[in-house]
Amino acid sequence: MSGIIQSSADGLSIEGAHIVNISQNKMAISSELGNFNLEGEIGDTLIISNINYFTKKFIINTKSRISILLKPNVIQLEEVTVNNLPKTANDFRKKLIAMPMQDNNKFLPFGMKPAKPRSEIPPLYNRSLNSGVGYVITNPLKSITRKLSSEFEEKVKYYALKADEDNKIIRDKKFNRSLVSSLTGLEGNKLTDFIHFMDLTHSFLDSSSAYEIAERIEEEFKEFSQKTNISN
Repeated sequence: MSGIIQSSADGLSIEGAHIVNISQNKMAISSELGNFNLEGEIGDTLIISNINYFTKKFIINTKSRISILLKPNVIQLEEVTVNNLPKTANDFRKKLIAMPMQDNNKFLPFGMKPAKPRSEIPPLYNRSLNSGVGYVITNPLKSITRKLSSEFEEKVKYYALKADEDNKIIRDKKFNRSLVSSLTGLEGNKLTDFIHFMDLTHSFLDSSSAYEIAERIEEEFKEFSQKTNISN
């Protein structure tokens, strides 16, 4: 049998379409003009596919030359921004700080690896959720039972400790000496002095994105540079 593969949108021939006769385990590929030849009989099932079109199933119902239309498959890609690589490390630092806030909060400074998922405290063992007056009033029996249960208290401590450990890991990934050095160019004692000068709290590091931390480092570095120059 013979046939032609065309686009249903504009009728143009489709080159490189795969035509598979699954009834007889035979395959052909359409030519530059969309033509193909394939062993087949009436009643056989064909599967036609091409990366730019939706796959189609076709049952042979004639011995004459057939025409098969494929519907275009529009692939929507996420928007990307392409930038030239800065010529110097200093230019890179300036460009990094000047980048706009990322809406998806997935921005990571160069050289940093994504942090592993943070451990979540199950609501049942989260003191902030089940120790308030409202909870005691609405769940008096549960509240009393939990207070008397040593096993429950141990689980509360375990989940709190686990969450605190994971928070520390995440903080260390978002804020560390290597990152501060890459953004400021400081090393050794100067780097240590600057980190002490910033004195960033755990609550700030936990609640801030990597970009916000990098921006804070840049702001603090300007103030640190001015005070250092004055003192020198």
